[in-house]
Amino acid sequence: MTRLLARDGFLMTGIDLSKEMLQVAGMHDSSDIKYIQQDMRELNLPEKQDVIISICDSMNYLLTDDDIYKTMYAVKNNLAPGGIFIFDLKTEYFFENVLDGTTYKEDMGDFSYIWRNQYNKNEHIHKYYLKFNSDGRVIRERHRQRAFSAGDIKTAAIRAGFKKAVAYNAFTFAKPKRKSERIYIILRNEI
Repeated sequence: MTRLLARDGFLMTGIDLSKEMLQVAGMHDSSDIKYIQQDMRELNLPEKQDVIISICDSMNYLLTDDDIYKTMYAVKNNLAPGGIFIFDLKTEYFFENVLDGTTYKEDMGDFSYIWRNQYNKNEHIHKYYLKFNSDGRVIRERHRQRAFSAGDIKTAAIRAGFKKAVAYNAFTFAKPKRKSERIYIILRNEI
């Protein structure tokens, strides 16, 4: 997304906690995108931004109410007056009704993967386990993501100082529904 927006003429900065992910992003990029290694809970940019975007369920990787508050607070402090924060979240409905208990597998000859999913409704934590096999090399990953309720998000946003917000069902301008699998939220930094 960073490269796509840069190609459309926007000045972009890519941020990730993982040094390795930033190296991969930089290897495939010939534009003037700046890459910075930072924890989103401690975001500290050299200048205020008009827009900050966090997509591909990055916010779901925040596992506590305090984590989401710290991220929103850091984002607000890095937004210009009138700036907006756009982010997406996978929903509890998606974790519980679409992913929980599923396993995805694919073998493409020189590359294969197994992706197992488990959702704990009491903890609101989705765990998934990935195993990649590429040219005889095996890589295993374990991920945890949290399902945040509308109340969790609202509380964190208000506590961080945001006063204007809107939520949409993913890829539409419709309000989220009970069975929405992903939602987009836009918070505005008041002038």
